[in-house]
Amino acid sequence: MPGMNATASGTPARPADTHLPDAECERLARPVGSPFRLASLKLPPVRQRAVTALRALDVSLAEISETISEPQVAMSKLDWWRQALLDMTEGRAEHPVVRSLLAALDELGYAEEVRSADSFFVARLEERLGATRVELEYEGFAAEDDLRSFLDARYGSLFSLYARLLEADEDATRAAQTLGRWHGRLERARLLGRHARAGRVYLPADQLAAHGLDEADLYRPQARAERERLFAEELERIRAGIEGWEGSRPPRLFRILRAIDREHLRLMQADPGAITEARVEISPLRQWWLAWRASW
Repeated sequence: MPGMNATASGTPARPADTHLPDAECERLARPVGSPFRLASLKLPPVRQRAVTALRALDVSLAEISETISEPQVAMSKLDWWRQALLDMTEGRAEHPVVRSLLAALDELGYAEEVRSADSFFVARLEERLGATRVELEYEGFAAEDDLRSFLDARYGSLFSLYARLLEADEDATRAAQTLGRWHGRLERARLLGRHARAGRVYLPADQLAAHGLDEADLYRPQARAERERLFAEELERIRAGIEGWEGSRPPRLFRILRAIDREHLRLMQADPGAITEARVEISPLRQWWLAWRASW
């Protein structure tokens, strides 16, 4: 039955209490006023629980590359998560995020698929883990295809899983992956200054070279005019990508996330030269209004 795990004898066993794991996922994934909270607010409870657990997993993995400065510690943390997800395919879960995710997927009827090593779910989660390894072993991105592969693994993988959990068809799932790629590219643009100062630039080297720049130029006071042209070009590329959903109307979750992305883009395009100086933010009231308008 949905929501029930099976014992070794094949008898359904009652799931463990997931109140605390679900609360931890809420804390990580859906802080009050966040775009993801607004986008997922009206989902049916079990689907909201599943996408929240997936988002919490994403946040937990992002914290490895964003907050752990010691490479060996960060890599050990990533290895721990890889083992935790391997355990999940065998029906075991100790970390609260994994417990909540496994319980929600079981309740939605994905118990068999999530325990198959070559399933859609497991493949996408492996891609997400691989993206974190790329971040930890950063070597830059030589060309557009290299950056695209990273963004698909880092963001597209999760967006395609969200679509799957919302029962989207194959075309909509592929469109969600593409939207995830551009959502991620916008997020990297918003964080470009911080990442550049840390020695990580999420722009292709050939795109930089076309403007007479290298990675170091992004946080030096010189070459401001060249940087502004580069950023304007990048933001226009992102705008075209975000607008390019193919097929039927996007599910509400993606409409809201896209509406908030559009507003970030609008503000950034008003002053592209300031990308490396400050992260553009939208007020909670403005985000709420954008979410409300996009929901119809």
